[in-house]
Amino acid sequence: MRALALLAIALLFAPSAWAAPYLVCDPQAGVTAYQVDGASWVTGKVSAEPDGSLKLDVAPAPVGSTPLQVRACNSWECSSPSPFGLVRPSAPSMPAGLRLGH
Repeated sequence: MRALALLAIALLFAPSAWAAPYLVCDPQAGVTAYQVDGASWVTGKVSAEPDGSLKLDVAPAPVGSTPLQVRACNSWECSSPSPFGLVRPSAPSMPAGLRLGH
């Protein structure tokens, strides 16, 4: 009986999951870092993942539009920049005027 009550309580409380937003790219052979220009929350180069891909957390980005320039870099040089327009929407607002109907 106790196990059934615990199971019912566990099913009644829905878990919440928060996914962190990332800017990602495909794996690039020989890439060791990425230079991201235009992002005030990124300082310097971002280390590449072990497979040469980019995984940049954009959670600290300001709300609105942020034009970025991303360059793939190896040990001695960086590629030409690739433009990316990051748009971060504002948080959803709480609904207003809710009431119970009859």
